[in-house]
Amino acid sequence: MMRLNLLPWREQRRKEREGQLLRLTALAWVGVLLVLFYVHLQLGSLVTHQQARNGYLQQQIGLMNTQIHKIALIKKARAALLSRMHVIERLQMDRMQIVHSFNGLALAVPAGVYLTAVTEKGQAFTIAGVAQSNERISEFMRRLSGSPWFMNPVLNVINVVKAGNERLSDFKLAVQGKGMPPKKKAHPVVRR
Repeated sequence: MMRLNLLPWREQRRKEREGQLLRLTALAWVGVLLVLFYVHLQLGSLVTHQQARNGYLQQQIGLMNTQIHKIALIKKARAALLSRMHVIERLQMDRMQIVHSFNGLALAVPAGVYLTAVTEKGQAFTIAGVAQSNERISEFMRRLSGSPWFMNPVLNVINVVKAGNERLSDFKLAVQGKGMPPKKKAHPVVRR
């Protein structure tokens, strides 16, 4: 029988397989490193792109904030102008009201009654005067309550004073002004 020794051939084949395995392992490592490098580059470019977008958004937010601030200033100026307009309208109405009030007061004073002082606080009038009799003061109060410009006359004080041969009544009364009815005015509609 013949015997063959196959050991060197197997050893050589095993060395070739180990070499192939090492080459494949090195190639796999190189492939993994290339893939990792590519992923790193892609993620870096995505991060850079997102940072650029965030910077743009921050810039636009800053512009919007300045515009919002300007709009707030404009609204504040508009509100101040509107309040001034309302004050001017109220003053215009008050100017006419005081004329009507004093005209109504002059029409309500009967003969024999003389006014010495008239003070006004808002819609309340305090009237001081001298009358020839208490009946004339009563007539004055009736005329005030019937006037379209006054309401609720209240007599505060009556003092009887002697002036020579005459007996006069010194009086002080309070009356509430009615005021003028406000004119209804159509305000323009502001569209935004």
